[in-house]
Amino acid sequence: MKPLLFTALVFCCFVITSCSRYQVNVISSTNGTKNQQTGDFEFENDSVKIAYSFYGPNAPVTVNVQNKLNKPLYIDWQKSALIIDGAAVSYAPDKVAITGSINAQTDSYHYNNNPSFSNPGYTTGSINAVAGLPKNTTFLPPHSQSSNTSVRLTKGFLNIPDSVFHKVRMVYKYQDTVSLTKVKSADFSDQSSPLRFKSYLTLYIVNGNEAQPATYQHDFFVSRSLTTTMDPKQFREFSQKRGDYFINSKATGYAKAMAGIGVATAIGAGGAISNSHNNSK
Repeated sequence: MKPLLFTALVFCCFVITSCSRYQVNVISSTNGTKNQQTGDFEFENDSVKIAYSFYGPNAPVTVNVQNKLNKPLYIDWQKSALIIDGAAVSYAPDKVAITGSINAQTDSYHYNNNPSFSNPGYTTGSINAVAGLPKNTTFLPPHSQSSNTSVRLTKGFLNIPDSVFHKVRMVYKYQDTVSLTKVKSADFSDQSSPLRFKSYLTLYIVNGNEAQPATYQHDFFVSRSLTTTMDPKQFREFSQKRGDYFINSKATGYAKAMAGIGVATAIGAGGAISNSHNNSK
């Protein structure tokens, strides 16, 4: 009966991984230049070069700042933020949650004619606390660079109505087979986008005893969204990791139902194995 249990568990894993829905969101910028090779958005002047990448689940915002000057530069992350729908999210959160557990044993040691331990004590508990963090400033020596990835754009799928989608064909490659397959796609302008956001950075240049601040604002929006039940990484357009798009996924209702059936089957198989084992005694 053990092969049945193994088969049921494999079935659960297969269903969960194969019956997923994916949402791909492509990002554009209204005031940045996109690197055609990497997909990163770049902003550059005589002093600095700033690049943004959003690749990964829930769009981690990676900000890379390069100092082009012959003098040091400071990035004040505490006075820099991502602004999503008018709400500011600091690049340097001032608190961090701490969780953990305590397991300890104490003993009393008695030294007489017969040294021994007695009266052992046990302690268990949990830790839930918040620790303050120092002000976050990055020091950039001349002609150096630094990256920050501390916030994410989303917490799952963007809420986009089905009515705005239309079907398009995309090149899909699986192993050695290349084919055209249909996916749902929607295009957006800056004004109609389901997600618009800004990045606001504060940098300082120190001249003598005087700090000269410089602020930079960069504007972005989701310009295209696609939904599919096929892994987007198999599409030719999204086979490379690029900074101008991110992919989210979630299990479909069918996958959840079939996974439940698989778990029930596994439990039943486990019970059968247990009964078989008991009967053999």
